[in-house]
Amino acid sequence: MKAARVHELGKIVIEDVPIPELNEDDILIAVQRAGICGTDVGVVDGHVSATYPVTLGHEFSGTVAKLGNPSLTSLKEGDPVISGGGWGCGECELCHQGLGLYCKKRFSLGRNVDGCMAEFVKVDYRVVQKIPENVSFDEAQNTVNIACSMRAVKKIDLQKVKTAAVFGPGNAGLIILQLLKLGGVEKVVMAGTRDFRLEMARSFGCDAVVNVKREDPVKAILKRFPDGVDAVFESSGRADALQSAFSVVKSNGSIVVFGIISEKIKEFDPSVFYYKEPVVYGSKGASGAYGETIALLEQKKLKILPMITHRFGLDETAKAFKVFEDKISDALRIVIDVRP
Repeated sequence: MKAARVHELGKIVIEDVPIPELNEDDILIAVQRAGICGTDVGVVDGHVSATYPVTLGHEFSGTVAKLGNPSLTSLKEGDPVISGGGWGCGECELCHQGLGLYCKKRFSLGRNVDGCMAEFVKVDYRVVQKIPENVSFDEAQNTVNIACSMRAVKKIDLQKVKTAAVFGPGNAGLIILQLLKLGGVEKVVMAGTRDFRLEMARSFGCDAVVNVKREDPVKAILKRFPDGVDAVFESSGRADALQSAFSVVKSNGSIVVFGIISEKIKEFDPSVFYYKEPVVYGSKGASGAYGETIALLEQKKLKILPMITHRFGLDETAKAFKVFEDKISDALRIVIDVRP
């Protein structure tokens, strides 16, 4: 089978590899669509830890091709499915406590086990879920990112949130925006660098946008909300955005750090914890959020298809990653059509 793999930093190659052999706990999935996530890019450039060589990708939709042990699941060959991006060992104390997200032996697609940017991918049966008939492969490929965003949003009680700011109108940031609006947040402002994405945020119900290349985001947000906003979601993966989050959050407000920030914060005034008493949450992964995510997709409550701006075949994976990394002005969700 064909697979998009990384043997050395910065270089993606398409090569023929054997179709994975299954153990009893495994399911083989024929991949239909795979979405490019910033984490995948981090694997290529070295900002995200990985074991090389590795097949890229962890966000996808497909169909069941083969079951390791059919008695372990109600799934059947041919069922349309999605998979979580990783799973715990199932044996350690953390896994027994339902905290496989923090498992020291965690298996992560596209990082320490081969991922989904291939014709077939092998995953643990525990993380595979059937998708409803009215959910397309194009919609379902975004399930992991939706579930991750859902888990981030559920860190806080939205009944206490009337105003919010989101830094980073990427795929996840725009999903977070939609979830905030679905949760009843009255006013949401989005800060980013590309007008195309900010205009999409407007079309998704955002009340105000700030292009940080033209405006100081702190001044712009505080001009609209002089006392700050109830909650801030950092989805850009930038250290300066996190610093801005502390400046615009209301006293006793909440900050949710969603993006993976690889930079160091060079100057930070920790007195903000005394003067404002903000509550800061980290958010990693999608544990516990898949059921609700699939329900939202089935109910058509999220706008997923408008975010798909570019499509490439599996053979063009390197080109697709370049479009992502070059930050093409009109690029947002980039999808690999493994089986067009």
